[in-house]
Amino acid sequence: MRHVRKQQKSLMPKILLIVVLVAALSISSVVTVMANTADITVYDGSETYRFSMIGQNPQDILSRAQTEGMAPVSDIDTYDFSPENGTLTVQRFVRVSVKEDNASQMILAPKGKTLSDVFAENEITLGARDTADADLTAALTADIAVQITRAKRVFVSADGKRRMEDLNEGTVEDALKAADITLGENDTVTPAMDTALTNGMRIRVQRYLDLTVTADGKTTEKSVAAENYSDAVEAMGITLGENDRILVATAEGEKQVKAEDNVSSGDVIRVVRIHTEEITENEAVAYSTVYEDTEELYEGETETKTEGVEGEAKVTYTVTYADGEEENRVVKTKEVLKEAKSAVVLRGTKEKQNVFTDASGAPSSFEYSLTGSCTAYYAPAGAVTSIGATPQVGYVAVDPNRIPYGSLLYITAVDGSWTYGYCYAMDTGGAAMCGDIVADLYYDTLEDCTAFGRRDMIVYVVRAGW
Repeated sequence: MRHVRKQQKSLMPKILLIVVLVAALSISSVVTVMANTADITVYDGSETYRFSMIGQNPQDILSRAQTEGMAPVSDIDTYDFSPENGTLTVQRFVRVSVKEDNASQMILAPKGKTLSDVFAENEITLGARDTADADLTAALTADIAVQITRAKRVFVSADGKRRMEDLNEGTVEDALKAADITLGENDTVTPAMDTALTNGMRIRVQRYLDLTVTADGKTTEKSVAAENYSDAVEAMGITLGENDRILVATAEGEKQVKAEDNVSSGDVIRVVRIHTEEITENEAVAYSTVYEDTEELYEGETETKTEGVEGEAKVTYTVTYADGEEENRVVKTKEVLKEAKSAVVLRGTKEKQNVFTDASGAPSSFEYSLTGSCTAYYAPAGAVTSIGATPQVGYVAVDPNRIPYGSLLYITAVDGSWTYGYCYAMDTGGAAMCGDIVADLYYDTLEDCTAFGRRDMIVYVVRAGW
């Protein structure tokens, strides 16, 4: 018994030592665990998760956050971990599939962005009439497929005008409706009405018009497909020459139009054939007149000193004919064969005295007058008066002893039935010299002389002599 007690006493220190060691190890473990525990904050969009855990491994953090209720992170999502402050931010992405025409592309876009933002960042632009089958302003929350329909720009030619239309879809018929073009019964369109629209398509409408065309003496009435006058006349089987004219009847008369001008149904058209040719002719060349001043004649009086002589020239014209009728001619070349000689005409500079007349035109003042019979005479070409002047109306023959040469006279009938008017004493009359008459009046023709005959006249001598 004594031995047992002694043995128990020897074991107690050992047990105490073990207990102390175990306690020390436990305390050390607790301290170590507490030292490795971190406060973690996870941001996932509008959701926030906070917890403490041992270590800062991002994958462990994500796993722990999922146990806290966070959705699993997909293969397209990303995250960013900051060990300094223990925050992990998750960025969620969605797949945006964009299709247009025969092309498509896949875009990864952050959740919460709009399609409008995604398109802008990826340089996808929509025209004014392009469409997309999704709301461009809604925030993205899940994968989405978007179909873009591009407007197709087509060009429509009709009635001489070219229109541009943008349509998202449809056929040629839809394009004509958009352009407000209606087809007549006989009108045609290319391509066909049921042809699907493509970008850049060109659509042409051919109108059938009722026209009347006259050319080469023949008039044709016909319904033809034409946009302009050139098309119209060619559809009638008429070939336009380079210089031919096209005339169209209007309320104001015929009006010339251009071949490319728009034609209208009901137009009455006339084609005028134009051709030119060269013609050479010998022509007279008019002479010029040279004036020489002389004091032997009164102002306003002229006298031919030298007769002019016409020249001759060979002239080549470019002549234009309209439907066979000469329209105009233009000188192309001119060769002088014979020079013209100028006429020389004397022009009086001697000043006349003022003559005052009464209401009847007779002079109110004069030196003297003679009353008696007067006759008339004329002279052949080339004749000259007794003082060398050329006979002309206004020159009279007198007795120079009674009426000096150069005297200014006024002669009128006693009864007022005839007036010779103002004239000059420029010739000698045989009958006047015999005293049978007072004066012989010059006229250009025998008929004028016969009409005058013999009359009782008053001869007013306004100014005697030169």
